[in-house]
Amino acid sequence: MRDSEWFGGVAIIAAVVVVLVGGFAIASETSGGSSAPSSVAVSYLNLTIQINQTTGWPQYSPANFSVPSGEVHVKIVDQDIPASWPGCACNVTGTQGNVESINGSAPVSQVSWTAVAHTFTVARLGINVLSPAQSTVTFTIWLNQTGSYAWQCVDPCGADGFTGAPMGVPGFMAGTMTVF
Repeated sequence: MRDSEWFGGVAIIAAVVVVLVGGFAIASETSGGSSAPSSVAVSYLNLTIQINQTTGWPQYSPANFSVPSGEVHVKIVDQDIPASWPGCACNVTGTQGNVESINGSAPVSQVSWTAVAHTFTVARLGINVLSPAQSTVTFTIWLNQTGSYAWQCVDPCGADGFTGAPMGVPGFMAGTMTVF
């Protein structure tokens, strides 16, 4: 159990439950209190972009994962080398407030094309998050539709853009997010 947190003179007590899903931990936080109309489930998803030691390509880990519907706090740790994406509009979409935070900074709705190394894009859900190399990006999404959704990095890295390696190789810069 976490310490009590005070909001407007009312104590809200939060408990954290960790569930193992698809090989990684999803923590669900349930808040309740006299002022809360009902419990609100919050989940956490941690993704890492790292260099695959065998191929030398950048790779999201995990590439295929499941998350519960509702509010999901996502953290992407990008360990790749710096890159840029000339011509990118680089707008954040589909997140709460259409913003993301980079390395704990104030939320931003746009990232300079000179900093973008990768994206996390779920086209069917309108989600587009930009990831500078050597950074930690955090954002919140609200998932209210269950199902499987293809995601990919749309920054056209690699020799052949979206079809060549690593972009066109499943499990590297593309995967599936299943919402249950």
